[in-house]
Amino acid sequence: MTIRWGIIGASRIAANAFIPNLRLTPPNQIVAIGASSLAKAKAYAAEHNIAATFGSYDELINSENIDAIYIAQPPIFHADLALAAVTAGKAVLVEKPFATTKAAVANFLAKAPADHLAWEALVFAFHPQTQIAAALTTELGAIKHIYSHHVYTAEKPDDFRKDPTLGGGALQDVGTYSLRAAQLIMNQTPKLVKAEAVLNEYGANLEGNAFFEYPTGATFHMHWSGKKVRDKSLVIEYENGSVVYEEPFSPAVTDYVLVRQNGSTRKIPAGEKTTWQHALEHIGQALAGDIAPIHQIKDFSLLHADLLEQIDQVSRG
Repeated sequence: MTIRWGIIGASRIAANAFIPNLRLTPPNQIVAIGASSLAKAKAYAAEHNIAATFGSYDELINSENIDAIYIAQPPIFHADLALAAVTAGKAVLVEKPFATTKAAVANFLAKAPADHLAWEALVFAFHPQTQIAAALTTELGAIKHIYSHHVYTAEKPDDFRKDPTLGGGALQDVGTYSLRAAQLIMNQTPKLVKAEAVLNEYGANLEGNAFFEYPTGATFHMHWSGKKVRDKSLVIEYENGSVVYEEPFSPAVTDYVLVRQNGSTRKIPAGEKTTWQHALEHIGQALAGDIAPIHQIKDFSLLHADLLEQIDQVSRG
């Protein structure tokens, strides 16, 4: 069974990540691109060898020749486009963050068909490396503390990620990775203890720290920034050891997880496939009815949006 994909938005993330990885993961196939104008869609299609073009998002969403849609627009538009797509009977994979507010996620979940299939593109959730942290509790004991950061500087001066009216800000853009990692590892609802932030000239959350405590007593510290040299980190402290993820969110074949215990260290290889390949293989198999879907928007995104909103509100004072 071929899964026919359409793309909403002639974006860089689609070109750099979604398209090349989808073409490595049958039964998925890219069949269409929808952009803000037909000319833009045709130019993008020619560059990336996509057969069908649409000059509006609605046309693509309502096409009978598409099974699933990848949404790569600024975050402020994600939830509404996703709702239109699932209402039209399409499965969706939506760029992160799925929504800029808890209310937007709640509205999507209330109005979406009961049998809808929708995922948020925090695709590292599907990578086997992500499961290592929880699995190691049998060996290292309970998790006591998690630290993660994701920092970068936007490459383009007019990058939409700087604009809070479009859902911009480093908290939403990269802080979201650290938060989801901790949630995947702990699978609990934490309490926000403290948050602090620096805003950019437009009022977007540019850089900051947040501190959480989980019901087990474990703590979590996350740091985000949109004004530093790109870097990522995930460190987990257990009762009897620690774990360091060399590349927590997009591991390559050469990356590994470092396990430290009783004065010794060992490496666990990350694996041979990208996070995108693991995610798209899972989604393709779920749409084909071969496996039960996991890591859907209805599983994580409501709490995730709530915690991001809490962080932003508290850090603004």
